[in-house]
Amino acid sequence: MKNPISNKLTDKEKLFAELAAENYYASETKPNYQIAIEAGYSESSARQRAYENLNPRLKPNVVLRIEELKEDFRVRNQITPDKHMARLMALGKKAEQKGNLSVAGRMEELRGRVAGYYVERKLVGHKKSLEDMTEEELNAEIKQTEEDWALIAGHDKKED
Repeated sequence: MKNPISNKLTDKEKLFAELAAENYYASETKPNYQIAIEAGYSESSARQRAYENLNPRLKPNVVLRIEELKEDFRVRNQITPDKHMARLMALGKKAEQKGNLSVAGRMEELRGRVAGYYVERKLVGHKKSLEDMTEEELNAEIKQTEEDWALIAGHDKKED
Protein backbone atom coordinates (compact mmCIF):
# COMPACT_ATOMS: atom_id res chain seq x y z
CA MET A 1 0.00 0.00 0.00
CA LYS A 2 1.33 3.43 -0.92
CA ASN A 3 2.06 6.01 1.72
CA PRO A 4 -0.77 8.61 1.75
CA ILE A 5 1.73 11.43 2.30
CA SER A 6 3.79 10.35 -0.71
CA ASN A 7 0.65 10.46 -2.83
CA LYS A 8 0.38 14.21 -2.12
CA LEU A 9 3.93 14.96 -3.26
CA THR A 10 5.29 15.69 -6.70
CA ASP A 11 7.98 13.39 -8.07
CA LYS A 12 10.64 16.03 -7.33
CA GLU A 13 9.37 16.44 -3.76
CA LYS A 14 9.44 12.66 -3.25
CA LEU A 15 12.99 12.42 -4.53
CA PHE A 16 14.05 15.45 -2.48
CA ALA A 17 12.62 13.80 0.66
CA GLU A 18 14.45 10.55 -0.06
CA LEU A 19 17.75 12.32 -0.72
CA ALA A 20 17.36 14.57 2.33
CA ALA A 21 16.71 11.57 4.60
CA GLU A 22 19.73 9.72 3.16
CA ASN A 23 21.83 12.85 3.57
CA TYR A 24 20.86 13.09 7.24
CA TYR A 25 22.67 9.82 7.97
CA ALA A 26 25.52 10.23 5.47
CA SER A 27 29.07 10.44 6.76
CA GLU A 28 29.69 13.40 4.47
CA THR A 29 26.57 15.53 4.15
CA LYS A 30 25.66 17.71 1.20
CA PRO A 31 24.20 21.20 1.35
CA ASN A 32 20.43 21.34 0.93
CA TYR A 33 20.62 23.19 -2.38
CA GLN A 34 22.73 20.31 -3.79
CA ILE A 35 20.02 17.86 -2.76
CA ALA A 36 17.46 20.02 -4.57
CA ILE A 37 19.58 19.96 -7.74
CA GLU A 38 19.91 16.16 -7.51
CA ALA A 39 16.13 15.95 -7.09
CA GLY A 40 15.69 17.71 -10.41
CA TYR A 41 15.24 21.36 -9.47
CA SER A 42 17.14 23.91 -11.55
CA GLU A 43 20.41 25.28 -10.20
CA SER A 44 19.03 28.81 -10.32
CA SER A 45 16.14 27.97 -7.97
CA ALA A 46 17.71 25.13 -5.95
CA ARG A 47 18.33 27.17 -2.79
CA GLN A 48 14.76 28.46 -2.76
CA ARG A 49 13.26 25.01 -3.46
CA ALA A 50 15.38 23.44 -0.69
CA TYR A 51 14.22 26.13 1.73
CA GLU A 52 10.58 25.59 0.75
CA ASN A 53 10.79 21.79 0.96
CA LEU A 54 12.33 21.94 4.44
CA ASN A 55 9.91 24.56 5.79
CA PRO A 56 6.97 22.98 7.65
CA ARG A 57 4.83 26.09 7.11
CA LEU A 58 5.28 25.91 3.34
CA LYS A 59 5.55 22.18 2.66
CA PRO A 60 4.43 20.20 5.73
CA ASN A 61 3.97 17.00 3.71
CA VAL A 62 7.56 17.08 2.43
CA VAL A 63 8.90 17.67 5.96
CA LEU A 64 6.72 14.88 7.33
CA ARG A 65 7.86 12.50 4.57
CA ILE A 66 11.51 13.24 5.39
CA GLU A 67 10.83 12.46 9.06
CA GLU A 68 9.07 9.21 8.12
CA LEU A 69 12.02 8.14 5.98
CA LYS A 70 14.49 8.99 8.75
CA GLU A 71 12.46 6.93 11.24
CA ASP A 72 12.27 4.05 8.76
CA PHE A 73 16.07 4.17 8.45
CA ARG A 74 16.48 4.14 12.25
CA VAL A 75 14.17 1.13 12.57
CA ARG A 76 15.72 -0.80 9.65
CA ASN A 77 19.22 -0.23 10.95
CA GLN A 78 18.23 -0.76 14.58
CA ILE A 79 19.73 2.52 15.70
CA THR A 80 19.15 2.94 19.40
CA PRO A 81 20.77 5.27 21.93
CA ASP A 82 22.54 2.28 23.53
CA LYS A 83 23.96 1.06 20.22
CA HIS A 84 24.95 4.59 19.32
CA MET A 85 26.77 5.02 22.65
CA ALA A 86 28.52 1.67 22.23
CA ARG A 87 29.67 2.59 18.73
CA LEU A 88 31.04 5.93 19.89
CA MET A 89 32.85 4.20 22.74
CA ALA A 90 34.38 1.62 20.39
CA LEU A 91 35.55 4.33 17.99
CA GLY A 92 37.00 6.33 20.89
CA LYS A 93 38.91 3.32 22.22
CA LYS A 94 40.28 2.52 18.78
CA ALA A 95 41.40 6.11 18.30
CA GLU A 96 43.01 6.15 21.75
CA GLN A 97 44.88 2.91 21.04
CA LYS A 98 46.29 4.50 17.89
CA GLY A 99 47.36 7.57 19.86
CA ASN A 100 44.81 9.83 18.21
CA LEU A 101 43.70 11.61 21.36
CA SER A 102 41.83 14.40 19.59
CA VAL A 103 39.48 11.88 17.94
CA ALA A 104 39.18 9.91 21.18
CA GLY A 105 38.29 13.12 23.02
CA ARG A 106 35.70 14.00 20.38
CA MET A 107 34.07 10.56 20.69
CA GLU A 108 33.88 11.04 24.45
CA GLU A 109 32.31 14.46 23.96
CA LEU A 110 29.74 12.98 21.59
CA ARG A 111 28.94 10.23 24.08
CA GLY A 112 28.32 12.94 26.68
CA ARG A 113 25.99 14.75 24.29
CA VAL A 114 24.00 11.58 23.63
CA ALA A 115 23.77 11.00 27.38
CA GLY A 116 22.50 14.56 27.84
CA TYR A 117 25.46 15.84 29.86
CA TYR A 118 25.90 18.87 27.62
CA VAL A 119 23.37 21.53 26.82
CA GLU A 120 24.11 23.32 23.61
CA ARG A 121 22.97 26.88 23.39
CA LYS A 122 22.91 28.58 20.02
CA LEU A 123 21.90 32.09 19.12
CA VAL A 124 20.15 32.11 15.80
CA GLY A 125 19.26 35.24 13.94
CA HIS A 126 17.85 38.15 15.89
CA LYS A 127 15.67 36.24 18.35
CA LYS A 128 15.87 37.10 22.01
CA SER A 129 16.88 34.42 24.46
CA LEU A 130 14.01 32.95 26.45
CA GLU A 131 15.32 34.62 29.59
CA ASP A 132 14.99 38.06 27.96
CA MET A 133 11.42 37.58 26.69
CA THR A 134 8.31 38.96 28.30
CA GLU A 135 5.48 36.60 29.20
CA GLU A 136 3.55 37.76 26.12
CA GLU A 137 6.56 37.11 23.87
CA LEU A 138 7.02 33.65 25.39
CA ASN A 139 3.36 32.81 24.84
CA ALA A 140 3.59 33.98 21.23
CA GLU A 141 6.72 31.86 20.70
CA ILE A 142 5.01 28.80 22.20
CA LYS A 143 1.94 29.34 20.03
CA GLN A 144 4.10 29.66 16.90
CA THR A 145 6.02 26.48 17.76
CA GLU A 146 2.78 24.57 18.33
CA GLU A 147 1.43 25.76 14.98
CA ASP A 148 4.65 24.79 13.19
CA TRP A 149 4.65 21.29 14.69
CA ALA A 150 0.93 20.88 14.05
CA LEU A 151 1.63 21.51 10.36
CA ILE A 152 4.38 18.90 10.35
CA ALA A 153 2.13 16.35 12.05
CA GLY A 154 -0.73 17.19 9.70
CA HIS A 155 -2.98 18.56 12.44
CA ASP A 156 -3.54 22.21 11.72
CA LYS A 157 -5.31 23.57 14.81
CA LYS A 158 -7.35 25.96 12.69
CA GLU A 159 -9.19 22.99 11.16
CA ASP A 160 -9.92 21.25 14.49
